Amino acid sequence: PTQDRFPLKSLHSYTAETCHCSLLLLSLPQCLEPCKDSWEMKRKSNCRELCERVFPKKHWECVTSCEFLQSVLEVKQGVCPPPERASGFAAACVESCDQDRECPAQKKCCSNGCGHTCQSPKDLYKGAPLKPRKELGFEELSSGRLEVRWSSRFNISAEPVVYILQRRWNFGIQPSEDAATSWQVVAQVSSEPPTLSDIRPGRWYQFRVAAVNTHGTRGFTTPSRHIHSSRDPSNPPAPTELKMVNMSFGPGRTVSARIQWTMPADLDVPIHHYKVSWSWTAVGHSSASSLTKRRKTVREVRTDALDSMRSNRSYSVEVQAVSYWGQTQLKGPRAVLYFTTQRGMSSSIRTVPRNPTGDILDVGTPFYQDGQLQVHVYWQRSTDPSVEFYRIQWGPEYCGYNQTRPMEKTTTQESFTSLRGLLFSCKYKVLLQPLSKKSRPLAESTSFLTPSCATIQAKSPKPIVSVSTQKVLVKAANLTASFEVRGGNVTAIFSWDLSMNPPHQQLTGYQVTWAEVIPTNRHSNNKLPHSLISQSQILPPVILVVSGLHPASLYRLEVQAITAEGEGPATSRTFQTPGYQSAPKLRKHHHKQPVFERH
Repeated sequence: PTQDRFPLKSLHSYTAETCHCSLLLLSLPQCLEPCKDSWEMKRKSNCRELCERVFPKKHWECVTSCEFLQSVLEVKQGVCPPPERASGFAAACVESCDQDRECPAQKKCCSNGCGHTCQSPKDLYKGAPLKPRKELGFEELSSGRLEVRWSSRFNISAEPVVYILQRRWNFGIQPSEDAATSWQVVAQVSSEPPTLSDIRPGRWYQFRVAAVNTHGTRGFTTPSRHIHSSRDPSNPPAPTELKMVNMSFGPGRTVSARIQWTMPADLDVPIHHYKVSWSWTAVGHSSASSLTKRRKTVREVRTDALDSMRSNRSYSVEVQAVSYWGQTQLKGPRAVLYFTTQRGMSSSIRTVPRNPTGDILDVGTPFYQDGQLQVHVYWQRSTDPSVEFYRIQWGPEYCGYNQTRPMEKTTTQESFTSLRGLLFSCKYKVLLQPLSKKSRPLAESTSFLTPSCATIQAKSPKPIVSVSTQKVLVKAANLTASFEVRGGNVTAIFSWDLSMNPPHQQLTGYQVTWAEVIPTNRHSNNKLPHSLISQSQILPPVILVVSGLHPASLYRLEVQAITAEGEGPATSRTFQTPGYQSAPKLRKHHHKQPVFERH
């Protein structure tokens, strides 16, 4: 079937053998069963072989239906017109077809007196039952089943009439024909109204019905009104077949793994996203603290890569499906996967070495929150019972801005802490010293990198304010201007130098602004339609040509260097264009006003 219409011949052949079967065996309710479109009899030439496999004890009814189906597939609905009425190509003396199925749409393979061509049949609906009345009724039973009813028109027919019920549906809180599925057959009955058991909450349904007998059909009724179940949709189930499909070991002790899972395709509400979280303990320790968990959101796909893991650890991964029904969030139960990151060992092997040598200190991913760059640091508690406190020291080893800071420190009894106020684009070193009154345990250390301000800004919908000490030092200097006067138009050639260009601050361009300085004695409502206010991105060489300036006017030029780390301080200068000249003349103008900078 297609989205909007069902070919009459296809519908007829779909159920014609049902009617023949009903004539033979009106008392057998399973008579309709051999006629369903899921059967392969349309493609099988040996009906007996098919029916013996499906009905090994009593199969003659099936054979009768199958052979009748094959016969009606050869003949389309309607009657061929008289040969003498053929015209045009239909009257050509050619053998263009042998069977009805070789002709498009409703046309039949008919004789024209000297050949066979595809022709439109006459009496297309002769003997076919009338369509049911288009008003369909629906009743949702307490069991959740849906009963569909319709009113049949009076049909004078000696053959039984079979009714084909189809439906389509769409997800969502509003009905939509554009987002609906294709039409699907859900029932075929001869008398009793069908009761459907697979009506799902969270879906909008439409139905249509057609009456069919051995002579054919007049097609489907118009689609019904949209209906939906009064029940609320269920939460999604837990993911199944959660497993690790790949684990790779990188430099040092870094490990990455890929996990995948499956979900049923037929849910009340489609999955919006998955929540993936994982935690760890060193191999040989008991259980992970909940504060060592890391979380991420995975949309649509049913696979995910877990990075920033370390070797010689036991990991616990949880995956949870989340759906939305309107503004209500529907969370499913979690699926859990356990594995260890040990070289030469499968993730399913749970053997624990006697002398574990896992990492003690771990650093999370830096993040920007509350106006500052932060990172979480975790560690395993010492096995020494005399250890009561932990001292953590941290500081930048080097930064992209050639900055430095003294080491900071804090003390805690917990197995985690947060480092705040970090600098961008730096490599930090972290020292962990367990404190004991009876002994001096060994210290642990690790390093991590902080992202640049631009990287954080690209991921944040709100503007990020970089730490004030992280200034971009690149700036423009020695702003100069040359003017050329031609026929009342002034062309300016602005140029400047670069004061300094530190190797760690890569220049990407300049932000240049020029504007006419309006004297205070002019009225503020004068719009000055010919005044110029413009901005542009310029790459070296550091020259800008601007034409169409006013003679004898003041212009302010502002240049700001741009680097990968951000914008540098702006340098500005005011220039006065020359008056009218009788002949073109190029004049170098060095204004002696001071250069103003703003940061």
